[in-house]
Amino acid sequence: MENVFAAGGNCLCYRPQKPNELLNRKRRPLSTINGNRRAFLRGSFLNREGRAQEKARQQPLGPPPPWHRDLQLDKYCFNCAHPCITACEPAIILLHPSEHEMTGLPYLDFSTSGCTFCKACVEACPIEIDASGAVLPEIGQAVVNHETCIAWHEIICQSCIGICEFEAITSTYMRNPVVNSDLCNGCGMCIKYCPLDSLTVISASR
Repeated sequence: MENVFAAGGNCLCYRPQKPNELLNRKRRPLSTINGNRRAFLRGSFLNREGRAQEKARQQPLGPPPPWHRDLQLDKYCFNCAHPCITACEPAIILLHPSEHEMTGLPYLDFSTSGCTFCKACVEACPIEIDASGAVLPEIGQAVVNHETCIAWHEIICQSCIGICEFEAITSTYMRNPVVNSDLCNGCGMCIKYCPLDSLTVISASR
Protein backbone atom coordinates (compact mmCIF):
# COMPACT_ATOMS: atom_id res chain seq x y z
CA MET A 1 0.00 0.00 0.00
CA GLU A 2 1.14 3.56 -0.68
CA ASN A 3 -0.14 6.77 0.94
CA VAL A 4 -1.59 9.49 -1.32
CA PHE A 5 -1.39 12.99 0.16
CA ALA A 6 -3.28 16.11 -0.77
CA ALA A 7 -2.01 19.67 -0.48
CA GLY A 8 -1.34 20.48 3.15
CA GLY A 9 -0.17 17.00 3.96
CA ASN A 10 -3.56 15.44 4.69
CA CYS A 11 -3.69 11.78 3.79
CA LEU A 12 -6.61 11.13 1.46
CA CYS A 13 -6.37 7.42 0.77
CA TYR A 14 -4.12 4.45 0.19
CA ARG A 15 -3.12 3.36 -3.30
CA PRO A 16 -2.19 -0.33 -3.55
CA GLN A 17 1.09 -0.93 -5.33
CA LYS A 18 1.04 -3.04 -8.44
CA PRO A 19 2.87 -6.38 -8.42
CA ASN A 20 5.35 -5.21 -11.05
CA GLU A 21 6.22 -2.20 -8.91
CA LEU A 22 7.16 -4.51 -6.08
CA LEU A 23 9.22 -6.70 -8.36
CA ASN A 24 11.09 -3.75 -9.83
CA ARG A 25 12.25 -2.52 -6.46
CA LYS A 26 16.02 -2.69 -6.18
CA ARG A 27 17.14 -4.95 -3.42
CA ARG A 28 20.50 -4.68 -1.77
CA PRO A 29 22.64 -7.60 -3.03
CA LEU A 30 23.77 -10.04 -0.36
CA SER A 31 27.39 -9.58 -1.41
CA THR A 32 27.29 -5.97 -0.17
CA ILE A 33 26.32 -7.03 3.33
CA ASN A 34 29.31 -7.66 5.56
CA GLY A 35 30.00 -11.02 7.15
CA ASN A 36 28.72 -10.09 10.59
CA ARG A 37 25.42 -8.88 9.11
CA ARG A 38 24.99 -12.09 7.11
CA ALA A 39 25.81 -14.11 10.21
CA PHE A 40 23.17 -12.20 12.17
CA LEU A 41 20.59 -12.88 9.47
CA ARG A 42 21.47 -16.59 9.62
CA GLY A 43 21.08 -16.59 13.40
CA SER A 44 24.70 -17.63 13.92
CA PHE A 45 25.09 -15.41 16.98
CA LEU A 46 22.24 -17.01 18.90
CA ASN A 47 24.40 -19.55 20.75
CA ARG A 48 28.00 -20.16 21.75
CA GLU A 49 28.55 -22.84 19.13
CA GLY A 50 27.22 -20.58 16.40
CA ARG A 51 29.46 -17.72 17.48
CA ALA A 52 32.49 -20.03 17.50
CA GLN A 53 31.66 -21.29 14.02
CA GLU A 54 31.21 -17.75 12.76
CA LYS A 55 34.56 -16.72 14.21
CA ALA A 56 36.24 -19.69 12.55
CA ARG A 57 34.54 -18.83 9.25
CA GLN A 58 36.20 -15.44 9.28
CA GLN A 59 39.70 -16.72 10.09
CA PRO A 60 42.07 -17.69 7.22
CA LEU A 61 42.52 -21.45 6.86
CA GLY A 62 46.23 -20.99 6.26
CA PRO A 63 48.83 -18.45 5.18
CA PRO A 64 48.89 -17.22 1.56
CA PRO A 65 51.56 -18.48 -0.87
CA PRO A 66 54.97 -17.09 0.13
CA TRP A 67 55.48 -14.47 -2.56
CA HIS A 68 51.82 -13.41 -2.44
CA ARG A 69 51.80 -12.42 1.22
CA ASP A 70 52.02 -8.65 0.65
CA LEU A 71 49.57 -8.55 -2.25
CA GLN A 72 45.90 -7.59 -2.09
CA LEU A 73 44.59 -11.04 -2.92
CA ASP A 74 40.97 -9.92 -2.62
CA LYS A 75 41.70 -7.54 -5.49
CA TYR A 76 43.46 -9.95 -7.85
CA CYS A 77 42.24 -13.48 -7.11
CA PHE A 78 38.45 -13.36 -7.44
CA ASN A 79 38.38 -13.40 -11.25
CA CYS A 80 41.51 -15.51 -11.62
CA ALA A 81 41.67 -19.06 -12.99
CA HIS A 82 44.10 -19.88 -10.16
CA PRO A 83 46.90 -21.51 -12.18
CA CYS A 84 48.98 -21.51 -8.99
CA ILE A 85 46.95 -24.48 -7.69
CA THR A 86 47.96 -26.86 -10.47
CA ALA A 87 51.47 -25.40 -10.70
CA CYS A 88 52.29 -26.00 -7.03
CA GLU A 89 54.68 -28.98 -6.94
CA PRO A 90 53.76 -30.22 -3.41
CA ALA A 91 50.06 -29.48 -4.17
CA ILE A 92 49.47 -27.47 -1.01
CA ILE A 93 47.71 -24.43 -2.50
CA LEU A 94 43.95 -24.56 -1.97
CA LEU A 95 41.09 -22.04 -2.15
CA HIS A 96 38.89 -20.96 0.74
CA PRO A 97 35.47 -22.61 0.25
CA SER A 98 32.33 -20.78 -0.79
CA GLU A 99 30.90 -20.54 2.74
CA HIS A 100 34.08 -18.91 4.09
CA GLU A 101 34.50 -15.16 4.48
CA MET A 102 37.65 -15.34 2.31
CA THR A 103 36.06 -17.50 -0.39
CA GLY A 104 38.13 -17.80 -3.57
CA LEU A 105 41.40 -16.69 -1.99
CA PRO A 106 44.39 -19.10 -2.01
CA TYR A 107 46.02 -20.46 1.13
CA LEU A 108 48.64 -23.06 2.01
CA ASP A 109 47.43 -26.38 3.41
CA PHE A 110 50.27 -28.09 5.29
CA SER A 111 48.39 -31.30 6.12
CA THR A 112 50.26 -33.32 3.48
CA SER A 113 53.45 -31.36 2.84
CA GLY A 114 55.17 -28.03 3.28
CA CYS A 115 56.31 -25.27 0.95
CA THR A 116 59.49 -26.01 -1.02
CA PHE A 117 59.83 -22.40 -2.24
CA CYS A 118 59.97 -23.74 -5.80
CA LYS A 119 58.52 -20.48 -7.19
CA ALA A 120 56.12 -22.41 -9.45
CA CYS A 121 53.22 -20.34 -8.08
CA VAL A 122 55.07 -17.16 -9.02
CA GLU A 123 55.74 -18.32 -12.57
CA ALA A 124 52.12 -19.38 -13.07
CA CYS A 125 50.57 -16.27 -11.51
CA PRO A 126 49.35 -13.61 -13.99
CA ILE A 127 50.49 -10.93 -11.53
CA GLU A 128 54.03 -9.68 -12.04
CA ILE A 129 55.88 -10.72 -8.89
CA ASP A 130 59.57 -10.19 -8.26
CA ALA A 131 60.96 -13.38 -6.72
CA SER A 132 64.56 -12.82 -7.67
CA GLY A 133 65.76 -12.06 -4.16
CA ALA A 134 68.24 -14.45 -2.57
CA VAL A 135 66.44 -14.38 0.79
CA LEU A 136 63.41 -16.66 1.06
CA PRO A 137 60.17 -14.93 2.04
CA GLU A 138 58.81 -15.60 5.50
CA ILE A 139 55.49 -17.44 5.42
CA GLY A 140 55.03 -17.34 9.16
CA GLN A 141 56.14 -19.05 12.35
CA ALA A 142 55.61 -22.61 13.52
CA VAL A 143 54.05 -22.82 16.98
CA VAL A 144 53.94 -25.80 19.34
CA ASN A 145 50.75 -26.29 21.35
CA HIS A 146 52.05 -27.27 24.79
CA GLU A 147 48.60 -28.44 25.84
CA THR A 148 48.37 -31.20 23.24
CA CYS A 149 52.05 -31.94 22.52
CA ILE A 150 52.80 -35.24 24.30
CA ALA A 151 56.49 -34.40 24.59
CA TRP A 152 55.48 -31.55 26.87
CA HIS A 153 53.64 -34.08 29.05
CA GLU A 154 56.64 -36.30 29.83
CA ILE A 155 56.01 -38.71 26.95
CA ILE A 156 58.99 -39.26 24.68
CA CYS A 157 58.26 -38.06 21.14
CA GLN A 158 60.80 -36.82 18.62
CA SER A 159 58.52 -36.75 15.57
CA CYS A 160 59.29 -33.16 14.61
CA ILE A 161 62.92 -33.08 15.74
CA GLY A 162 65.34 -33.30 12.83
CA ILE A 163 62.61 -32.80 10.22
CA CYS A 164 63.26 -29.08 9.67
CA GLU A 165 65.98 -28.48 7.09
CA PHE A 166 66.49 -25.04 8.59
CA GLU A 167 67.09 -26.62 12.03
CA ALA A 168 64.45 -24.37 13.54
CA ILE A 169 63.04 -27.08 15.86
CA THR A 170 65.22 -28.33 18.69
CA SER A 171 64.54 -29.95 22.04
CA THR A 172 65.29 -28.86 25.58
CA TYR A 173 67.03 -31.01 28.17
CA MET A 174 63.59 -32.53 28.90
CA ARG A 175 63.21 -33.37 25.18
CA ASN A 176 60.48 -30.76 24.80
CA PRO A 177 60.36 -29.36 21.24
CA VAL A 178 60.90 -25.62 20.88
CA VAL A 179 60.84 -23.45 17.75
CA ASN A 180 63.65 -20.99 17.09
CA SER A 181 61.83 -17.96 15.72
CA ASP A 182 65.04 -16.62 14.19
CA LEU A 183 65.41 -19.71 12.00
CA CYS A 184 61.79 -20.68 11.30
CA ASN A 185 60.26 -19.28 8.10
CA GLY A 186 56.93 -21.10 8.36
CA CYS A 187 57.51 -23.55 5.51
CA GLY A 188 55.18 -26.03 7.26
CA MET A 189 57.25 -29.16 6.56
CA CYS A 190 57.01 -30.18 10.21
CA ILE A 191 53.21 -30.07 10.42
CA LYS A 192 52.34 -33.47 8.96
CA TYR A 193 54.81 -35.33 11.20
CA CYS A 194 53.08 -34.44 14.47
CA PRO A 195 50.83 -37.34 15.53
CA LEU A 196 48.49 -35.03 17.47
CA ASP A 197 48.43 -31.96 15.19
CA SER A 198 50.17 -29.91 17.88
CA LEU A 199 52.09 -27.84 15.33
CA THR A 200 50.55 -24.92 13.45
CA VAL A 201 51.93 -22.08 11.34
CA ILE A 202 50.93 -18.56 12.27
CA SER A 203 50.99 -16.21 9.28
CA ALA A 204 53.66 -13.55 9.31
CA SER A 205 52.31 -10.08 10.01
CA ARG A 206 52.25 -7.73 7.06
